[in-house]
Amino acid sequence: MPRQTNQLGRLQESLVLFKYMLHLFGCNDLKALSADLKDPALEGTNDEGESLLYHALVQHLYDLHISKEQLYEYDQNIIRHTKEINVRRTEKIQWKYYQYLSLLFTEVFLDKYFADRKALLNDINEFQENVFNFKPDTWHGVPPFEEDDLNKLAFWCATGSGKTLLMHINIKQYLHYAAKYRAPKLNRIIILTPNEGLSKQHLQELYLSDIQAELFSKNSGRMFQGKTIEIIDINKLAKKDGDKTVAVDSFEGNNLVLVDEGHKGSGGEVWKDFRNTLTRQGFSFEYSATFGQAIAAASNATQKKALLAEYGKATLFDYSYRYFYNDGYGKDYRIMNMSTWDDQELLDMYLTAYLLCLYEQTLAFNRDANIKRRFLIAKPLGIFVGGSVNAVRTVQKRSVSDVVQILLFLQDFIEKRDIFTVYIKRLLDPSDGVKNSRGYSLFANAFGMTKEGLKLGKEMEHAQMVYDQVLRVLFHSEISGARLHVVKQKGGDGEIGLQVGNAEFFGVINVGDSDKLINLCSENGFITESREFGALSLFNHINDEDSNINILIGSKKFSEGWSSWRVSAMGLMNVGKSEGSEIIQLFGRGVRLKGFQFSLKRSSALDASYQPGNLPKGLRDIETLNVFGVRAEYMDTFRKYLQDEGLPANEDVFESIHIPTINLLADKQLKIVRLKKGFDFKKAVTVHPMEALEGLTAIKLDWTPKVDALWSYGTRITEWESTSTGYLNKEHLCFIDWQRVFFAIEQMKNERNWYNMEISVEILRQLMMQHDWYELKIPKEGLKFRDFSKDVSRWEEITIALLRAYIDRAYKRCKGKWESKYMETVYIDANDPNFFEEYTVEVRRDKESWIEKLKELNEQIQSGHFEQDFAIEAPWIQALRFDQHIYYPLLCLTEKDSTGKRVLVDKDTNEPLIKISPVALNVGESTFVKHVRKYYNEHKEDTLKGKDVYLLRNESRKGIGFFEASNFYPDFILWVNDGVKQHVTFIDPKGIRNLQGLKDPKILLFRQLQEEVQPSLGDPDIVLDSYIVSNTDYKDVSFWASRPEFTDSHVVFQHDDNYLDVMFKKILE
Repeated sequence: MPRQTNQLGRLQESLVLFKYMLHLFGCNDLKALSADLKDPALEGTNDEGESLLYHALVQHLYDLHISKEQLYEYDQNIIRHTKEINVRRTEKIQWKYYQYLSLLFTEVFLDKYFADRKALLNDINEFQENVFNFKPDTWHGVPPFEEDDLNKLAFWCATGSGKTLLMHINIKQYLHYAAKYRAPKLNRIIILTPNEGLSKQHLQELYLSDIQAELFSKNSGRMFQGKTIEIIDINKLAKKDGDKTVAVDSFEGNNLVLVDEGHKGSGGEVWKDFRNTLTRQGFSFEYSATFGQAIAAASNATQKKALLAEYGKATLFDYSYRYFYNDGYGKDYRIMNMSTWDDQELLDMYLTAYLLCLYEQTLAFNRDANIKRRFLIAKPLGIFVGGSVNAVRTVQKRSVSDVVQILLFLQDFIEKRDIFTVYIKRLLDPSDGVKNSRGYSLFANAFGMTKEGLKLGKEMEHAQMVYDQVLRVLFHSEISGARLHVVKQKGGDGEIGLQVGNAEFFGVINVGDSDKLINLCSENGFITESREFGALSLFNHINDEDSNINILIGSKKFSEGWSSWRVSAMGLMNVGKSEGSEIIQLFGRGVRLKGFQFSLKRSSALDASYQPGNLPKGLRDIETLNVFGVRAEYMDTFRKYLQDEGLPANEDVFESIHIPTINLLADKQLKIVRLKKGFDFKKAVTVHPMEALEGLTAIKLDWTPKVDALWSYGTRITEWESTSTGYLNKEHLCFIDWQRVFFAIEQMKNERNWYNMEISVEILRQLMMQHDWYELKIPKEGLKFRDFSKDVSRWEEITIALLRAYIDRAYKRCKGKWESKYMETVYIDANDPNFFEEYTVEVRRDKESWIEKLKELNEQIQSGHFEQDFAIEAPWIQALRFDQHIYYPLLCLTEKDSTGKRVLVDKDTNEPLIKISPVALNVGESTFVKHVRKYYNEHKEDTLKGKDVYLLRNESRKGIGFFEASNFYPDFILWVNDGVKQHVTFIDPKGIRNLQGLKDPKILLFRQLQEEVQPSLGDPDIVLDSYIVSNTDYKDVSFWASRPEFTDSHVVFQHDDNYLDVMFKKILE
């Protein structure tokens, strides 16, 4: 029975459209879809111009409601669009997995939307009725979709996840499918922003993407031309014309509208009315980081239910902050809030801790150039945000605003050295300072660099030294007791600079009414003046590398239209619930991180394919955003929201332990194969497509899913029901636009840089006239003449899909055969990327027994006493020793129990309790190593007597790979040297359900090695081989073939007691 809908759900439980898209990919949630896509080594394309993520999807998904041919077409569209927006960029865009999936979902949706809107509507509603509404983890109060719901898509994107770039591709995707399906021409493409600052930011980004755009101006004279993308601050739209506004009806209704954080710009729901008017016959994309928070903050149940329904239907992709953080993107964070400012001493010490955090991060940044150069960290910047700039209240008999109170603190710090030195001394004492509700010091483990040189009995002298250094580093002043100067810029934007005496500016205030603030400062005894700042704006140049500004003060103005990588510490004064969305935006900007090799990830979450080496001291601190709230009512709500989303509590801290590895290679001469240096296929060979026909495995194209996927939940009988295998004959081909086909294939060739392939219209036509090289599954009606325009368009699409698949296979086959002739054997050496000096293991601090065990393991290895397997937390975490593996230890994680439940995670947040880099062996890999060790020990005096046996784990994307087009990196390399020959076998323990039978390239690798590679080596002493060790039971794939046929195809089953005996004996035949 469907779940009851009396209680309102959360947005993530209401995402019907997102769940529908996941269902088309055979998955229930994003975690399942992305499990094999997160390795950054999969970002980018291969030599053939195909996304590595596309290949990973095809390899790991086997319950697709979308054909591989369609996925390939979608991938090529994404690559083409990406190249177009990369033209002007020096740093070329390579999509993260979540960005790629977002674009892929858009491709699928738009293709279905333009092809048959009613069929798409029926399909979504049947999915909702028969699947979504029966899921226990979804909210079932979303009403059925109507056709008018389909022209509004929303993307729930964490701040910093790259939504602006996705917007640019979305424009190109929409125009592509509108043209492909001959949709009516758009009047305009409009980007709606919440304010003018964000409009200017969009204009700059569109220029970098080589997309023509302009800021909307009522008096520009170009309003009705529609020749360029128009960027409009939503506050300039109105129901009627005004002095600075334009009537929304002036734009007509057939527009493509892209809305960036629309609910921030115009009061109430006015902006939605404007969007709906602009897209009456058009289409809209909407992007926000705060959909969920905006709905949670709805004023009443009726409004909340309406918003849940609207965004449950519209949200095509959900990559909100919970996904972003748990994937390792962005900084860590620490959120604190002081609920009252009645205790002035506690408030001053708390804000002094803010300055010490900023100082500590600045020390780390200045001390090691690698923090900036290799980890791309920007110079730390502290910001203070007040709930109000000029709203006055009385504090200690003084009339102040939030901003003035911040300035009063800074003034006191600068003037009162003795008082604040005591606060610093107390903050550096782990048992003193600011304490939490449980009596523990909030900063007991903080300020490591600041504490350097601190000696027992000399605490006060050290605190005085730290105070002087803070004054010099953050305030550019050598003199304590000086006065704070508040200086208003003459002309310009009226910004306000902050300086100590005549020192250079250390801070800037950016507010709307600077005159009123200056007057308020004067009333509170500050030295105020007005003068020229010269040609530069302090605020506009705050992101420059040589900016001296360390502190930025303002109000909600920062939340949109301002972007910076510098934010490291954030002070929030008197921020209420009404500022919630703006604070989330600001928080999102604060946690943004470029990261090592522009990974966007914090160093503690880097994937195994990154090798940053030793991490600079203080890097973890500078990769943490410290949020200091003062009477910030919303921060407790926000912290609770993060925890409800499964994000970690701030107190959870990880400790890093380094586990060294011992390399046993020594003088062992173990051979591997590689392509000879200096041999270039593209320069040496011209590929003639017709020559590949002989012996080519048939290309299979299933053209039924474009219909079946839409009707997969119903039982209706249609005229397309009868499906058969057919082909395009000359009656079909004579109507084809061969120039269009040629340009499509030529485009594919150029995108992959296959300049050595010969293609012409005549060659393509000849290929299609020979239909014995492909199998086309298509409804019988699909090959009949019914609607001339649609029929011919369909046949052209089929022709292009077939030829793309053929050209792809022909080129790779030719390349593979040629490269097989020019391989050579070399000896593996200590510089091989499969070797590394140490593991980095991060364990949550409350797992004290694990930490002690890991330290004991480290000591055993260092002292030479690690002689057998070592359990850190049996049976889940262990270290293996096997001396025939070329290094030890091998760290192993068993992450799930027998029921599939994850065991090494926090039961409340689902966050991992332990992280290991490079990646630990999984249960299938560790089982294989244990089996090989057992077999070696039992048979070294019989089957293996007189033979040297060695094993090496082969790192994915870094180790030894075969035939890049298949992205195949077998998990292990096994050497068996019998004194005459060296048997080198590549072994991959894996599940095989989703492989393409015994003809899958991974299974057939053994044949390629033996028939093509080995004969070309000119090395009679080496024998190449490969095996798949299947952890899928034979009974689950018995319909493929008999057991002997599996064995002949070099597939053995890990659950068979004798599988290694079978494998070793065949290797040594």
